[in-house]
Amino acid sequence: MFEAYVEQLHSPDPEQRRQAIVALANSRDLAALRPLFEVFQHDPDPALRELALKAGRYIRRYAAPRDEEEAQISPRDRELAQRLLDAATSYHLSGDRGRATDTLGKALSLNPALRKETFVANLITSLTGMSVDEAMPLLTHPNRRRALIGKVGGKRRLQRMAEGPGAESATWDNVMVDFVLYALVVALSMTAIFVFALDALRDLLESAPSSNLVSDQLDVLLSASLVGLILLSGFYGIYSALTLAIQGGAIHLIATFFFGGDSPLVYLYRRLVPFQTYFMLAVALIFLVLALGGAWLTIPLVMAVVSLGAGYWIARLVGEVYHFGTGLGCLTLILGGVLIAVGAGLGNAVLTGVLSGLFGG
Repeated sequence: MFEAYVEQLHSPDPEQRRQAIVALANSRDLAALRPLFEVFQHDPDPALRELALKAGRYIRRYAAPRDEEEAQISPRDRELAQRLLDAATSYHLSGDRGRATDTLGKALSLNPALRKETFVANLITSLTGMSVDEAMPLLTHPNRRRALIGKVGGKRRLQRMAEGPGAESATWDNVMVDFVLYALVVALSMTAIFVFALDALRDLLESAPSSNLVSDQLDVLLSASLVGLILLSGFYGIYSALTLAIQGGAIHLIATFFFGGDSPLVYLYRRLVPFQTYFMLAVALIFLVLALGGAWLTIPLVMAVVSLGAGYWIARLVGEVYHFGTGLGCLTLILGGVLIAVGAGLGNAVLTGVLSGLFGG
């Protein structure tokens, strides 16, 4: 039956070819990948070419592991390797050998068992001009792969690809939503803290002798400034989001330029911004709990401990994103802070010079 479906792929009737593609996809047989790839390359119907590509992806995603070697690879790594292999195929068809070699090497690093597929073996040979056994050590080692890319003609700068938890959702649309949520959380947290602080101050004044006049004035101040307080908190939320974006950019620059980190900025934001959002929520809740308990004097100490813990987790996060560990992640944060400070100092110096020149003239 399998051979009959493969033969049906050459039928002059597009509907017969479509049915064969669907049947091969439902078989989840890895042997169907090669004929489906030929359909993707040569079928005159664009819709069927796209269907064959989707069928190949479906088979790779849901096919059972070939052998014990592949069974030891986690399902997440197998799925990510399949996506990278699909990308390598697309790059190869478009003539971009550099990106094709890079993404194929990453796919094989995650799932070396892919080399046993006839299609993948042919792709390796086509890109590298070597046998599978000769090419595997070069493709799966990052530094050797970069040298190999140069040999195969990959002169253009390679596009970094996200690899890790949540990599599939690392898009700029999602990142923009993350930043908006972060700004809202910061604004609401600051509003709640300020309102609570003013209420606590009013209660303190009411408990003091001869404080009615001051307390009444504070009530008027609180009601009159609530709108202004909300606006101020909104501006602070926007300012915090912009600051976080600048910090992320500095971290990315240090991580990629100095430490050879290989990950896109969008993936850093996708991991960092939600973490900072949860951190701001935790800070606001801790402050309110301690304040309600009357432990005002312990707030600075607790906040310092929480900030140190957050710093460690951010360093660990950066290390995971750029694949170089927590130690270099911590150093990246420090150098990123230095870079921001230097940039701010230079900006202030330039602004001061411009203003002095304008007023001096």
